[in-house]
Amino acid sequence: MVLARLPQAPSALVAPPSAPVDPAAALALARSQIDYAGSQDDPRFLGYAQATLAPLLQSSPSSEASLLMARIEQQRHQFARARHRLIRLLEQSPNQGQAWLMLANIDRVQGRLDEAQQACRKAATTLPPTTVLLCQASVQAISGQRDQAYNTLQALASSPAAPQGESARWLATLSAEIAMQQGNLDRASQHLQHALQQAPQAPYLRYLQSDLWLALGQPDAVISDLAAWQDRDGALLRLAIAGQRLGHPQAKTWRQDYRARMAMDQNTGRQRHLREHARFMLEVENDPQTALTLARENWQQQRELADLRLLHAAASAAGDQSALAKLQTFLDRYNVADAQLSQPVRGAAQ
Repeated sequence: MVLARLPQAPSALVAPPSAPVDPAAALALARSQIDYAGSQDDPRFLGYAQATLAPLLQSSPSSEASLLMARIEQQRHQFARARHRLIRLLEQSPNQGQAWLMLANIDRVQGRLDEAQQACRKAATTLPPTTVLLCQASVQAISGQRDQAYNTLQALASSPAAPQGESARWLATLSAEIAMQQGNLDRASQHLQHALQQAPQAPYLRYLQSDLWLALGQPDAVISDLAAWQDRDGALLRLAIAGQRLGHPQAKTWRQDYRARMAMDQNTGRQRHLREHARFMLEVENDPQTALTLARENWQQQRELADLRLLHAAASAAGDQSALAKLQTFLDRYNVADAQLSQPVRGAAQ
C-alpha cells in the first residue's frame, strides 16, 4: 500500500557514499540537512544529518557538532538525550549562548518553566538582547505573565531595535500564539500573516494557520491550503479534521490515510506524533479514551499549551476526574492563563 509519495531530495543534500573527511564540510552539510528537514517537515533528512555527523561525534566532538546533534534529537522529540548533551556541553563551555537557548526551549516544552527562565538569563552573556527577550517572553506567556509578555513583544516590534530575519519571524509567531492564548483570534491572524509573509512555506506556520482557521470555523480554508501537502503527517491530520467537519468527499480517504500513518508509527516504534495521534483519536475517531491514553503519554514528554489543551479536552470528553485534577495542579502552580481554559477545570478539586 502506498502511504505517501515523497519528493525527490536535492542532490546537494544527499550525502556522498563516504562521509566528508573535512569537518567543516561535514558540519555545513549536516546543518543544511537539518534545516531542510525542518523546512519540508521531512524526517528523513535528520537521519542523513546524523550519519553525516557520526564521524565527528566519536571522540571529543566540537561544540558545533554537539549543538547540531542536539538539534536532531530535539526535532525527533528525544528531549532527554538533547538535554543531557546540552548540559554536558555547557559544563565544558558555559558561554555557549545557542546551547542555553536550546536548553531553555526544551525546558519550556517539557514544563520546566523555572529552569527555562534561568537558561534564558544565562544566554544573555553571549546572545543579542532581543533574542534573550524573545526567549523570556516565550516562557512568561505560559507562566502567569501572558499579557506582560505580549505588550513587551509589541513594544519591541515597534522600536528602533526591532529584530530582523528569523528573530522577526519568531516575534510575529510568538505574538500570534499569545493572541490566540488571549482569545483574540483576529489579532492572532494579523500577526500570523506577518510571519507567513516572511516564511510562506514554513510547516509550523501553515499548521498554526490551519488550527486558527479551525478555531474560527473555516475548515474549507484548511482544505484549500493543505490539499497539496497530503504527504506530510501534520497536514494530513488537519485535512482529516477539516474534511470530517465539512463532510468533504475526501474525508474518508484522509481518515484512512492517517490511520495508516498511525499504524506505521506504532509498528516502527516511532513516537514523534503522540500529540497529533491523540488529536486524531479525539477529533476524527471520536474515541476519547484512546485519545486520553495517548495524550497522557505525550504529557510525559511535552507540556506546551497545545498539550495542555489536548489533555484537558480528552480528559473532559472521557470524564476522567483524576486527570482533570492533575491538570488543575499544573495550572495553579504556574498561574497559566489561556482563553480555552479560562474557567476552572471541570471536575478538579477546589
